[in-house]
Amino acid sequence: MTLRQHILVAVLACAALGARAEPLIVGYFPFWASYSHGASLADAPVEKLTHLVYSVAELKADGTVAPGDFFTDLVRVHAGDNNQLYRGNYALLPALKARNPKLKTLIAVGGWNWSRNYSDVAADPAKRRQFVASTLAFLDRYGFDGIEFDWRFPVVGGHPNTGKRPDDLINYQALIHEMRQACHARAASCVLSLTISAEPVQRPGWNVRAMLADVDFATLIASEFRGAWSEQTGHKSPLMPDPAHAGTSVSGAVAELKAMGLPAAKLVLLLPAQGISWLGVPPGKEHGLYQQPKGVPFGTWDNEKSGPTGLFTYAEIRKLAASGGFEAHWDDVVQAETLYQPHTGQLISFESPRALAAKLDFIGQQGLAGLGLWETSSDAPGDDALLDQAWRHFHPWQARWAMVRERTAAAMPWLLGAVAGLMLTLGLLWRLRRSRLRMLEHAQREYLVNALGVLPDHLLGVATQAAQLRERWPERLTVIDAQVLDNLAGNSLAIRQQLLPLACAVQPGAAIETPARRDALLELERFTRQLSEQRSLERMLETMLRFLSDDARVSEATLLEDEALVPAADGGLLSMDASRKEALLRHASFADYGVALRFHSPLSDDEEVYFRSLANQVVLVRQQLHELARQPQLLAELYEIASRREKLHFIRADKGYSGIYAADLAAPHYVTLRLRAIRLYFDELVQVHRSYLVRPKSVSGSRRAPGGGIELIVAGQAVPVARTYLAQLKRQYPAWFSAEMAATACSS
Repeated sequence: MTLRQHILVAVLACAALGARAEPLIVGYFPFWASYSHGASLADAPVEKLTHLVYSVAELKADGTVAPGDFFTDLVRVHAGDNNQLYRGNYALLPALKARNPKLKTLIAVGGWNWSRNYSDVAADPAKRRQFVASTLAFLDRYGFDGIEFDWRFPVVGGHPNTGKRPDDLINYQALIHEMRQACHARAASCVLSLTISAEPVQRPGWNVRAMLADVDFATLIASEFRGAWSEQTGHKSPLMPDPAHAGTSVSGAVAELKAMGLPAAKLVLLLPAQGISWLGVPPGKEHGLYQQPKGVPFGTWDNEKSGPTGLFTYAEIRKLAASGGFEAHWDDVVQAETLYQPHTGQLISFESPRALAAKLDFIGQQGLAGLGLWETSSDAPGDDALLDQAWRHFHPWQARWAMVRERTAAAMPWLLGAVAGLMLTLGLLWRLRRSRLRMLEHAQREYLVNALGVLPDHLLGVATQAAQLRERWPERLTVIDAQVLDNLAGNSLAIRQQLLPLACAVQPGAAIETPARRDALLELERFTRQLSEQRSLERMLETMLRFLSDDARVSEATLLEDEALVPAADGGLLSMDASRKEALLRHASFADYGVALRFHSPLSDDEEVYFRSLANQVVLVRQQLHELARQPQLLAELYEIASRREKLHFIRADKGYSGIYAADLAAPHYVTLRLRAIRLYFDELVQVHRSYLVRPKSVSGSRRAPGGGIELIVAGQAVPVARTYLAQLKRQYPAWFSAEMAATACSS
């Protein structure tokens, strides 16, 4: 084959790839991921996605669409790569699109909890119009490119509060069609999608061809065929059916939908980045599969409030698999993988790389639109990510080119490191030579200082000895004149007085710590501690005046308030008069205030430095407070607590967050501040446990906890008391424990 033929084949291959529709890679991010494990939408791997679906918005009874969680969606502050602050997850959308200009962002409406109003809204033409207008306004306001209709489920319902009607499918189709018409009428196009259940019982009577006529794609929920609710263990997302065990599979659901007329090119498979685990599973014949479990364990993000769900992230499952405590088993029939631990009976069903590879091949064979992942924050990091595997599968040439760039980039630091190492070695040799020269200079200076110190005494001693010798042997001392030696000794003393300060000034470490200087530093430290407890300029200046009034050198300290007290032109803090007995402290941080000082005697240079340092401490603390004021997330969270001081019950630490429990809250409101930080600003709150701060006025008493220990009754709820705090609390709040102590006395 000639070079020209090779080029022609390459051109034709590129043309064929360009003509083929790009496979969809859809990533989901639920708002509660920011609560349960502190995930940030900013970390979503949008470079590998074609669509990002943010789940979920609420459909109101009147047909309007609203954010699903006000705090996470619109309030919670995030710091971007450029240190810019973003308020709420919605505000991050422009930054995500900057990383991937082709990315389309969708807002999912409904979901399991908020599909309750779909039936009523879809059945009412006026509410359908309200829905369309509200949705378009929502997209424009927050920057989404479209919506995902996530009604679970028409006709049959899902959540117990979800409404349902026999004509839901007809109304649903009308709602989607009206949304599509409104999108066509506006300048900016909309991306529309909907979700389809893989379970036949949840989609009875669906005319899928008609339902999909007005959407860009549909997502098949193929991520949870088994879960904590299942009576028997099984595969969470099996590709193929198992003839020996009845149940839905991915291929079975796709075949059924295609037989109903579903266009394959519009179907996206939604797969799980979370695995399901069971406990107390006997091995059976298939390593724990199709057995009755005793329950599910606490998953990756579960706590005592959520209860055990058995859900583990793919990232954590990889760690469990690498720990050596689990045995991996591949089910060749259904093309799925599990982990089983025989001695504990724990079984985990998850989407392994091998299982995903089989599904990716299936997507290509069936001509499906692409793949979706629930959800991105559960995926493994880096090259181990399921989304990364999917991207490499759909874009092999780009993946290879990226690998070449990564290897080049990986080699570049080594090369740069070698050059830097060489430069560092040369620099160290140069610095070593300079260091040796400095050591020599230091030794010479020290010798000079010592020589100057002993020279007068030495010469005087020589003169005395010479006089004694002259008396004894006058004829032998004709060269040395004792008077000359006396004069030389006197002159050397004068020379010493002139040269010694210069020698000390150039000598490294010449500053000599004296008792007076040590006392001044201790006083400054004490003043800084007092100052840091204040929150306003007025209180800081009052603290300074009280501190100065205790200083024996200060005869008078007066607070001045005058608009004319502008800072000195040179930016100085302290201005001395000619007598050095009066001074004025002023700075831009002091606003219109100043401090006039009068001293009993003129200040020395060291004393002037000391009083200037006092004023500088005020400036530094003020600057720290200004820096605090530039942290909107901190201020917003402090306001959340301060605004309900009288309604607050207690604050509970919960996996990186703090939940506020108050009379005006139906559910806890979460902030990112830790309890330790909250106590700095609200000293009226009392710590009773490492995870609890309580408002004393909300405590009505105490009781013995069922599992032992003591718990407080706070607004009808039980709050545990740690042993380390119990004795102090009983001394400080004896009324809390009167009933408990009485009960103890009666029982004894």
